[in-house]
Amino acid sequence: MSRLILSVLLGLCVQSTYAGILLDPYIGFGTSKSTLDAASSNFDEDTQTAKFIGSRVGYSFLLLSAGVDYQIMSDDDATQNNLSLFVGVDLPILLRAWAEYHIKSDFNHDDLYEAEFTDGYGLGVGFTGLPFVSLNLEVQTMNYDAKLTSSTPSFELQSAAYIVSVSLPLDL
Repeated sequence: MSRLILSVLLGLCVQSTYAGILLDPYIGFGTSKSTLDAASSNFDEDTQTAKFIGSRVGYSFLLLSAGVDYQIMSDDDATQNNLSLFVGVDLPILLRAWAEYHIKSDFNHDDLYEAEFTDGYGLGVGFTGLPFVSLNLEVQTMNYDAKLTSSTPSFELQSAAYIVSVSLPLDL
């Protein structure tokens, strides 16, 4: 009986070394482009340089991780707050990759129009060869239904971002 208890305790200790809370704060910059698709015409806005800050928080086990990502984007004309679910994998070749599904996003463009979030996703890859730091590249796209005023018909708003960031992935 004591061997069984000792085996279970040893197994729990070994397993817990591979599992933990993931905290991955990041800061970066990139380009953000918004495209308006109205029924009468298409209008592409200029590409803006944007600043990004956020954190992925979740659970990691062996090479897999999953959790939530909260991100704030700001440029000269717009702000965007995103909440997403992510799933990631740490590859044994000093890389990690993740995919995000955005569940909420607030987009404000100098109060020119009201935007209601419909869907979005993101893909990212990070280089983990440096001690404690990860260099990341991420692509995101989000879709909104928007109106200029309450009396105008709605149109589609699409936002795409290409982000280069530095993060500090910690397994606690």
